[in-house]
Amino acid sequence: GGADADIVAAGLRQAVRASGGAVLTRNAWVRAAYPETDRTTRTGFFLVLGIALVYTGISLANTMVMATSDRGRELAALRLAGATGLQVLRLVGAEALLVVTVGGLLGALVAVVNLLGMWTALGLLSVWTSIEIPWAALSAAVGACAALAVVSSITPVALFLRRGAVEPAGTPE
Repeated sequence: GGADADIVAAGLRQAVRASGGAVLTRNAWVRAAYPETDRTTRTGFFLVLGIALVYTGISLANTMVMATSDRGRELAALRLAGATGLQVLRLVGAEALLVVTVGGLLGALVAVVNLLGMWTALGLLSVWTSIEIPWAALSAAVGACAALAVVSSITPVALFLRRGAVEPAGTPE
């Protein structure tokens, strides 16, 4: 305690020189002990992530198309009650946005619980770190899901609305 840091560092360097050791700063040690990932690892990571995102998009689109396609009678009833085709499309689009919003909020809740669990576990190991959320990537993902959901739910409705409203309203499901 109270010693000059430069004198202590010089003494340490001299003491470990004979055994081939080195005295490093914290940042130099982190760079030496944990080198950055190489380009191949990063490319592989993005490839796996890309495949997962494509399949997630296909699943989202399939779910929205199937859910919307099964609503023929109620959409026809809306038309017979006086709703215009544009009003029906706006309603279905708003419902799709609501589904994405609820899904995004539930996903964020799961992520927060998971991150808090990991943060607490690291804290028990005396490794205190900050939780950083990539807001730009998160916003882009939610925006892409919203666009895909709206297009996937409005397209079958637009095709359905090309038919008359009376015949589908009387068709049993």
